[in-house]
Amino acid sequence: MHRGGRAHRRQQAQLYLEAALLVQSEDLAEAATVATGNAVLAAIAAADAICCAAAGIRSRGQDHRQAIGLLQEVTGDAALARALRDVLDLKDAGHYGLSDVSRANCTTALRRAQTLVDAAADRVR
Repeated sequence: MHRGGRAHRRQQAQLYLEAALLVQSEDLAEAATVATGNAVLAAIAAADAICCAAAGIRSRGQDHRQAIGLLQEVTGDAALARALRDVLDLKDAGHYGLSDVSRANCTTALRRAQTLVDAAADRVR
């Protein structure tokens, strides 16, 4: 991915996270689920930006979990890989679930997504 593409994914990550935080503040039963879904999108976009900045590649498979190994491989940062894994563990519930994500799980997803978005901001200009 070219330099502009990395910055584009970093910006998308930031906007997904901002949307997640906005939705989380709503007093609706579904808010935590929708916020979690956006946190997942933020984490994926941030991981793409980080991987592209580090190695010029990003994970493009159907299984988003492949990005965990790639992120670990290209950055050597186990904490970033764990943050992505933790968020992806909530992907199905945040995007396809018929029951709502708990506020606690939403908070976890937002914190882990923030970690990845911050890392992308530090690594992608």
